[in-house]
Amino acid sequence: MKKMMSTCVALICAIGAFISLRWLTKSREDTDWRDAAKPGKLINVDGVGLHFVEAGNGPPIIMIHGFGGQTFSFRYQMAEFARDHRCVAIDLKGFGYSERSDGGDYSLVEQARLALRAMDELGIDKAVLIGHSMGGEVVARVAEMAPERVEKLVLVATAPGYPLWLGPRLPFMRAFLPGFARLARRNARKNLFFDPKSVDLDAIMAEYEKPGRIYGSLNTVWQMWRDVRKQPKIDHAKITMPVLILWGEKERVLPFDQRLLRWLRKRLPQAEVVTIPRTGHMLLEESPTAANEALRRFLGERAAPVGDKTAVRAARS
Repeated sequence: MKKMMSTCVALICAIGAFISLRWLTKSREDTDWRDAAKPGKLINVDGVGLHFVEAGNGPPIIMIHGFGGQTFSFRYQMAEFARDHRCVAIDLKGFGYSERSDGGDYSLVEQARLALRAMDELGIDKAVLIGHSMGGEVVARVAEMAPERVEKLVLVATAPGYPLWLGPRLPFMRAFLPGFARLARRNARKNLFFDPKSVDLDAIMAEYEKPGRIYGSLNTVWQMWRDVRKQPKIDHAKITMPVLILWGEKERVLPFDQRLLRWLRKRLPQAEVVTIPRTGHMLLEESPTAANEALRRFLGERAAPVGDKTAVRAARS
């Protein structure tokens, strides 16, 4: 009897281990990049297909998303500023609906170089640059590389621009990236927004998760894990144009957010800092009216905001 019980327990444990392992290693990727329905257009930049969404005419504004983001991140800013600007939101290499190149450089230095080359291909000599989170570091690196190409710089809940400590990247870890991605999605639902009830969280997360089904999405994370270790810190002294730092009052994603904000202010003494009340990391989406008004003021333009309630309804449609 005891032997039978031991056998049953061992079998249950084995089944549980198998299910857990399957959950940790099963990828959601099921779509070829070439077949994925894309909301915008593609441009070939040094052999990489970059996806972008463009609207409006006038002085150009370039928008770069954060880690796990895409052009969708700037839907409210596109709607507002396309009235009197040429707005271009770009998906970084390996993100959104841009190509997932196998191999190559996935550092943020390379992402910044590709963004500059995309400006060349789009015929944009100089622009206002807006970057959210990781995209903030990308546009800051563009401003460092080519300050003459940046009219003004906007850093939204931005990454710091210095080398971050990352754990060792061991070969066996690659198989467990799907499980890590699932855990990250669960964490994102809890922490990206200050008040998830103020937005249609299910619809928003569904839009962000669509590109994650494209083959090679997890490879982007794997390659970045290798390449961001090698990139140098930003020389902020080379960023001399006007800078706006937008911050969420209830930031929960960036570690030590107030310390990080002070660090940025010290290195960018010319920066104007605006904190948006009752918002988290996704402040451009959680409070688009306040964010757009701050952007208008920084650009020296009269604010013509879209109401928050209208914006929320748009997200649900």
